[in-house]
Amino acid sequence: MLLQRVIMRRLALFAFLVAAGCATSSAPDGAPVYSSVKDRLAHPTRLYIGAGTSTGEITAERYTHDGWVSGTTPLSIAHGEVDGSLDKTGKLEIAQLEIDVDPIDIPDSVFGKPAQLDNVRVVLSQPSLADVIWSSDDDAEATLTLALDLNWSIAVNGQSSQLGTQHLPPVVMHLMVTGAGDHVDAALSLDATGTLWNWADLFKLTELELSLAAGSVDEM
Repeated sequence: MLLQRVIMRRLALFAFLVAAGCATSSAPDGAPVYSSVKDRLAHPTRLYIGAGTSTGEITAERYTHDGWVSGTTPLSIAHGEVDGSLDKTGKLEIAQLEIDVDPIDIPDSVFGKPAQLDNVRVVLSQPSLADVIWSSDDDAEATLTLALDLNWSIAVNGQSSQLGTQHLPPVVMHLMVTGAGDHVDAALSLDATGTLWNWADLFKLTELELSLAAGSVDEM
């Protein structure tokens, strides 16, 4: 009788270990396997923003003898990255966001010679947290308020000078995620308004809009 009890206990322990091993599955190379987007975002997830899949535009105003003249210039997104995960309460935390933009031309009339804003980078200055609305375990959306810094240089007639970091007013970002456990796709839209930069009351940037497409990567 005692021997039978010992055998039964060992069989029960073996079954428990097998079940536990099946619950935490992994790929042949040892990489974790996730059952859904929600499962994957329960762990730190990096999304890459590539060139050609994202768009943006910036609105500038230039002072002339007839007053301020406004115009909108399209932006070319070079690359970027957004890192996020779900915290223990199920909220989405964006821990890192970086967006690099190709050089932006400034009208020759502002400085009287060719000029560009270059080394343009938008970065998250502190993490942001928000509730998530899930329509399924693979589809969700969230709206976050971001604190962003704008870093850049100005090149006039080929001579580049670093400009001071611009702390943008609070920027609202709408995020939509979809995909599956092995891949996450995200669409991000941002809109910053106000006087983002003013040069000698002759030239100022007043709005920055970005529509970004991002996807998960295992290695870069």
